[in-house]
Amino acid sequence: MMHEKKRLHPIAIVIYIVKRLKQGPFLALALLLAIKEKTGDPFVDWLPLFLFLFYAMLAGYMSWRRFTYRLQENDMYIEQGVFVKKKRYIPFERIQGISHSSGLLQRLVGVVQVHIETAGRQIDEPEVVLLAISAEEANQIERAVRHQKQQRPKTEDKSDVIFTLRFRDVFFLSVTSGGVFSVIAAIGAFFSDFNDFISFEWLNTFLPTDDMSTIAFLFIVLVIAYVLSVAGHLFRYSNFTVEKQKNTITMKTGLLQRKSISTSIERVQAIAVKESPIRHLFGYVSVHLIHAGGSLDDGKHGSLLLFPLVRKNEVASLIATCFPKYHLHDSFQSLPARARWRYMLRLLYTVMLIPIITIVFFQRFETLLLLLLAIYVGYRSYKQAGVAIKSEQLALRSGWLTIKTVYMLKHRIQSLTISQTRMQQRLRLCTVRATVMPGIRKKVVDVDEREAKAIYEWFLENKE
Repeated sequence: MMHEKKRLHPIAIVIYIVKRLKQGPFLALALLLAIKEKTGDPFVDWLPLFLFLFYAMLAGYMSWRRFTYRLQENDMYIEQGVFVKKKRYIPFERIQGISHSSGLLQRLVGVVQVHIETAGRQIDEPEVVLLAISAEEANQIERAVRHQKQQRPKTEDKSDVIFTLRFRDVFFLSVTSGGVFSVIAAIGAFFSDFNDFISFEWLNTFLPTDDMSTIAFLFIVLVIAYVLSVAGHLFRYSNFTVEKQKNTITMKTGLLQRKSISTSIERVQAIAVKESPIRHLFGYVSVHLIHAGGSLDDGKHGSLLLFPLVRKNEVASLIATCFPKYHLHDSFQSLPARARWRYMLRLLYTVMLIPIITIVFFQRFETLLLLLLAIYVGYRSYKQAGVAIKSEQLALRSGWLTIKTVYMLKHRIQSLTISQTRMQQRLRLCTVRATVMPGIRKKVVDVDEREAKAIYEWFLENKE
């Protein structure tokens, strides 16, 4: 147990400076400085920018200097604040999850960033973050928290490996990911952001001028982006394992730098299973946890990736091992036949204007194929949608390209809404919406009225 005060690694100064510079006021002032009329005097023109940089560096240093932490017998003590000194005592019993991650700056000096998730925090409040500490200190904090919370011998403090992602599955995950578009967007953002400072006109000498060369050039760009995307996923998901220790689930991943994300089972609000078209053909899905307390994995808020890629026929047994209260299945109540045309016409009305405009003004009759595509998408959405009640669990499924199924325990559902439009009333249909945490909800449209009523009565049953 460490009782002495500890400071972050000095690389945290640089991280603090970067964060200061990325704040809104600094960015706005920098843009104003870039577009304002120059006086011709370099000292006058660049003095505001130097003052901004000096303030950012001073604030970064003081933030690092004033930040200290130490572990005590039953809690963690943190002091921080540049102008106003803040003291925080975090009891170990309130710590629900600990995750490790490493950005570029942390990797350069061999340290990690630690996120500590606490119980009772507001969703929009930041968790406790130790920006840069050694991996040994991070492990020491995690062991101390677990030991103090569990108060049991080390022989019982054992983790069981529940799931391991094999390399062939990592490779399949990488080649079927959609990250290529993110890479292209990042490249485009780089050129757009730095074009004002660095002239890229010399690239025009390498760009093609005829149509065939342009197509070949774009194809090469896509191939490069795809390769970068595959490489990024390989580095991120290699050595991916899931471990369970009593009431804690830990995901470990990373090739060059290991990342560890831990969360309490009690923080899981629901389980989501996603099926993309290509992976579905090979019998694979991905499983996500809807997690109270924000994103521990720098991903979408409230979502934590449990199994990046797993065979569909293995999901039920794996979830039963990690979360015994959940029962994943594929038996859903389909939507009634009278809802079919509503699904097809709903999307058809949305895209109908495009073919009308192109035919009237440009005589492009091939755009009528868009209407057939809309009908097919609507029909597929109708076929995939469904609801199911099993014991104390509600499951809702929807989608057409990527099918998403969310499994929710009754006591985790914060609100259940059954609504009807005028047209739905005539056809005896309803929309079912279930909310498991603020901002995260799932709905299925055009459920049979009797089925929706049964769901509502099930939800109210045994409730005070």
